[in-house]
Amino acid sequence: MQNAQSLSTSVARIAHLSDVHMLAERPGPAEGVLDVSMRFVSFGRALDPRHRIRKLLLALRAARESGASHLVISGDLTELGTAAQFETLAEVLFDARVDPERVTLVPGNHDAYSRGDAWARALAGPLAPYRRSSAAADSSPVVVERDDAIFLPLDVACHQHFTRAAGELSAAAADALERTVRSVAGCGRPVVVVLHHSPFAHSTRAWQWLHGLRGHGRVLEMLARHPDLHVLHGHLHYDVEQAYGDGPARIFGAPATVDDEPGVPRVRLYDVEENGLRSVSDLPARRAA
Repeated sequence: MQNAQSLSTSVARIAHLSDVHMLAERPGPAEGVLDVSMRFVSFGRALDPRHRIRKLLLALRAARESGASHLVISGDLTELGTAAQFETLAEVLFDARVDPERVTLVPGNHDAYSRGDAWARALAGPLAPYRRSSAAADSSPVVVERDDAIFLPLDVACHQHFTRAAGELSAAAADALERTVRSVAGCGRPVVVVLHHSPFAHSTRAWQWLHGLRGHGRVLEMLARHPDLHVLHGHLHYDVEQAYGDGPARIFGAPATVDDEPGVPRVRLYDVEENGLRSVSDLPARRAA
């Protein structure tokens, strides 16, 4: 089993965050060069790093207090994928006492705007402690085995102009993912693919080109063949809970942490039950002290 990370860890409950859009608390040189793109992709949101840090810290604390034993953050971890932004993210995770073995990170389209190898550099640098249980930078399969579930984190981010927000699952990456799914499916545990973009196409070709996942149909084919396969994603900035075929929901999207109201973290929770995930709904909105 390629890149399997097997730990004797129970995963009775999963917490799911997405779309953090972290800014650098101590901006590096790249932030000045990318100022126009930063303002474009952050349109409608204040460029306040401390404000975003606080939102993530509150969400991480809420996830920990929920009793979740594994945390998934499904992409757009940063605003542009600069080194300073990834460093700030790593500092927040450390300050929140997040156990690297109990968190799965995947990049989103925002994490590749600065450069094509931004995720690889982050995994080799500030996010190195999380590398074993997170998406590989070369889109090769990573199998994160836990007692109650198997996570398959996947990098579908691609370097592109900041005015576009698409993702890509290449044919080679899809073939490798399918081989991995076949090798772990039917094991008595839910198999959970974690990626940033939704596996469904948007309603128009133009919007799909701009915001959709190229190669999304391959994920849907796998969902049709494997009833124990699930998908956790972000990108849409709102809750998603959809079935594919007969049976319960197997595709779940999380709201954007960056859009949380001040002091009111939103965290999606899933309990692992009988080869599947059951949504426990978002944590009740509560104003944190």
